[in-house]
Amino acid sequence: EPREFMDKQFFTQEVKQAERSLYRIARSYLPTDADAADAVQEALARAWAKRDVLREEQYFRTWLTRIVINACKDELKRHKRVRLMAEVPEPAPAPPAAARDELSGALETLGVKYRVPLVLFYLDGYSIGEISKLLFLPQGTVKNRIFRARKKLRTYLQQEVFEDEA
Repeated sequence: EPREFMDKQFFTQEVKQAERSLYRIARSYLPTDADAADAVQEALARAWAKRDVLREEQYFRTWLTRIVINACKDELKRHKRVRLMAEVPEPAPAPPAAARDELSGALETLGVKYRVPLVLFYLDGYSIGEISKLLFLPQGTVKNRIFRARKKLRTYLQQEVFEDEA
């Protein structure tokens, strides 16, 4: 019989270590900081409620990341329903961030399908295999999306530099 490891102290300690990563992942899916924070809070509540499901502590971070991704997808669906009901046009994309946040601004220009694997790989240190499992995609697709995201970022950042020099 597996030992019970998911006490409040373990959960809290693991969440504190993963918090920035979880928020970054949520922000890569969702348009605003507030939406990302809501999704992470929702995911943490779900994770605590379902903590008995996970039997091996070494999978905690992956399990929690998967819950955050699902919470983000639910939030996106909710936003879509609200927008359809209100018949509000799509808001204009946020302008690029200030120079110190140039990379954040550049990341915002990528679609979710490119931004999420890139953030998971470079900012959160997940392997291609782990990202493949998290996103339910073949490894080749993950590699391709990271490659394309880097290419799109390079093009965007070169345009920004060119426009600044003009």
